[in-house]
Amino acid sequence: MLRYVLKRLLLMIPVLIGVSFIVFTIMSMTPGDPGTIILGNNATKEAVEEMNRQLGYYDPLLVKYGRYLLGIVQGDFGTSYRSNTPVFTEIFARFPNTLILASCAIVISVIIGVPIGIISAVKQYSVLDYVGTVVAMFLASVPQFWLGLVSLLIFAVNLNLLPSTGNESWENYILPVLTLALPCAAKNLRLTRSTMLETIRADYIRTAKAKGVPPKKVIWKHALQNALMPIITNIGINFGTLLGGTVVVESVFGMQGVGTLTMTSIRMKDIPQVMASVLFLAFTYSIMMLVIDIAYAYIDPRIKARYVR
Repeated sequence: MLRYVLKRLLLMIPVLIGVSFIVFTIMSMTPGDPGTIILGNNATKEAVEEMNRQLGYYDPLLVKYGRYLLGIVQGDFGTSYRSNTPVFTEIFARFPNTLILASCAIVISVIIGVPIGIISAVKQYSVLDYVGTVVAMFLASVPQFWLGLVSLLIFAVNLNLLPSTGNESWENYILPVLTLALPCAAKNLRLTRSTMLETIRADYIRTAKAKGVPPKKVIWKHALQNALMPIITNIGINFGTLLGGTVVVESVFGMQGVGTLTMTSIRMKDIPQVMASVLFLAFTYSIMMLVIDIAYAYIDPRIKARYVR
C-alpha cells in the first residue's frame, strides 16, 4: 500500500507541471502587464517599463516559465502583484472558508442523496421513487447561480430570515451550503438508485434472500457494500470539484474564498496568485482522488490484494 501511495504521489508531479504550463501560457497571452498592476495606472511609462524589465516580463515564454519552475523548486511561489505579499498567505487565509463550504455541502448531499437513492431503488415505482426522481432531475439541471439568487430573494430579502452576504457567523453559511449541496444530493440520489437497482438484481442477492437473510441485512450489508464503489467515486469527485468550483456561489453570497480570490486575480492578471491558487486546488483534487483509491481497498478485498502485492 505504501508503495502504491508513493507511486501516485510521484505521478502528481507531471500532472501539476502540465496544469502549471497551460495556465501560465494562457495568463501570459492575456492583455495587461505586471508593471501597470503594481505601480498603478498613474505611473509613468518609463517606470512601468522598468518594472516589467525587472520582473522579466519581456523575456520569452519558455524562459519565464523555466524561471517560475526554478522558483517553485526552491520553495518560492512568487509574490502577488496586487497585494505584494507571498501568494500562499492569502490562499491559506481564505481556504478555510472554501473548505467549510465544500465539506458541509458534501456531507449534507450524502445524508440526503444516498439514503433516498437506496429507498427509491428498493421501492422502485413507488410514489417516493417518482417524487425523488423528478426533484433530483430538477435540482441537477438548475444552475447554481440561479438557485443561489432565488434562495437569497426568498430567505434573505423577502423573509429576512438569514443574512445575504459575508461569512461572519454560521448563519452566513446556510444558504451557500444548501446551494452547493442540493445539486450534489440530486446526483448522489440518481447514481445510488441506478447502482442499487443493478446490484439488488444480482444472483448473489437472490441467493442471500433464498437463504433467509433478513431483508435489511441484504440491502444494507450485501447490496450497498457492493454498490458503494461508484457512489464513493462520485462523492470524491464532487468534493474535489466543490473545492475548486465554489467561485459562483462565493460570488453570489459575497464570501471570501479561494474561488473569488482566483477570479479577482485573473481579472487583474496577477499571474503568481493565479498560478499558486490553481496549483493548490489541483494538488488538493489529486489528493482527494488518492484518498478515494485508498478507500476502495477497504471496501473491496480484491483491490486491497492488488495493493499489497
